[in-house]
Amino acid sequence: MATIITGCTANQEFDRRGWNDGDGIDFPRRNLMVDDLLKKYNFKGWKYRNVRGLLHEPDRFSNDSTNFHYEIIRKMDGIDTVRTKNLVFWWNKKDSTITDYKVTEKEYPKKDRKKK
Repeated sequence: MATIITGCTANQEFDRRGWNDGDGIDFPRRNLMVDDLLKKYNFKGWKYRNVRGLLHEPDRFSNDSTNFHYEIIRKMDGIDTVRTKNLVFWWNKKDSTITDYKVTEKEYPKKDRKKK
């Protein structure tokens, strides 16, 4: 039983193909791989095309195009987002060089859906 439980939460080695396993909305292996990915690669100084070559197309770009990210976790409660975890890359868009990157997590307050 303990093996099953730890097997579900244990980290996995980064695998380029496995990074995008999922349905386009949920990527169940990314959370297991992100620690290994960040141990293996220092992305500062990389070009955008190299990041895209390794991780495929980003899931989102910021409105001001200063960063892009790969969604690791998105927990939903109906139509409301409850929690997100993303791998975010900041870049100099002029020469497409990665200037920084980190994993960010955010919890969203639960919305009150009582009828009035």
